[in-house]
Amino acid sequence: MDKDLICFDLDNTLISSNKAHVMAFELAFKKNNLKKINAKKIEPLLNGRHAHDIVKMLFPKLRSDAINNVVNDHHHFLRLTAKHARQIGHADKTLRLLRKKYKIALVSNCIHKEINFLLKSANIRRNAFDYIIGKEDVEHSKPYPDEIFKAEHLSHIKAKFMVGDSVYDIMAAKKAKVGAISVLTGLAKIKEILKYKPIS
Repeated sequence: MDKDLICFDLDNTLISSNKAHVMAFELAFKKNNLKKINAKKIEPLLNGRHAHDIVKMLFPKLRSDAINNVVNDHHHFLRLTAKHARQIGHADKTLRLLRKKYKIALVSNCIHKEINFLLKSANIRRNAFDYIIGKEDVEHSKPYPDEIFKAEHLSHIKAKFMVGDSVYDIMAAKKAKVGAISVLTGLAKIKEILKYKPIS
């Protein structure tokens, strides 16, 4: 019998990575001679948003080329700060159990280098997934459905579920006509999640 496909988000779904991302942003801001931003102001913005959007929100007058430099530096510094990422619960064990009955795809708005650093630091093996889709693999990442479509294309299977912590994951799932399963391990409040009507 053919296996169904389940797509998983990474940050705050399988791993706790806020500290790693916040510290990488702080180092990137410092390198680019930008004003220091309190970590408490950065962290709430990590709720499913892209790095470019976060920088724009914090520095609205910054030119696009300068924003790109900050984002690239964030990617670079995550190599150092990823050590603060932690596996949520028994994510690795859960993935291994699910793989007995399902194909598993990781669909993340992070680029592959970031995914690799974070997975390694959180002690989740890459072979826990059949497919790993990063931001650079698609034209538009979540909340667009492109990452789910890419996983479906690679697996030749229609995804059954998208599991994630943010409303971006629900939005992408609905656009892909996939069941959205929300976990409350991220920054989104339950009221915010329920507005988007996940199936679970």
